Amino acid sequence: MRDKILVKFNKRCAYCGFKITLKSMQIDHIEPKHLGGSNDEDNLNPACRRCNKWKATYSIEEFRGEIQKQPERLKRDSAGYRLALDFGIIEESKGSKGLVLFYFELVRGDSTLGGDFDY
Repeated sequence: MRDKILVKFNKRCAYCGFKITLKSMQIDHIEPKHLGGSNDEDNLNPACRRCNKWKATYSIEEFRGEIQKQPERLKRDSAGYRLALDFGIIEESKGSKGLVLFYFELVRGDSTLGGDFDY
């Protein structure tokens, strides 16, 4: 079953799109078990370690919300971030209209934004 989950999104993490291997893949419950999610294959996504750790027991929308909060948290909690921003070393970007889009939404066409995305 792990093989089938790995190829579900072309051997990429369903969330960030990074390439993963069978050995590095973690399996994420799309709908967390504590919210009624099952171990059925259609409720399982391939995930990299970072995304699986961050998503934890969040629903997809809760996970999206947590990611969207990160720039403000970085600005508030990191003097280094603010310094790099002030000196123009980094720039802030709103991405795709300020929305967090997951890889699985881009490849399946679930996004309401449409268009082609290079990932």
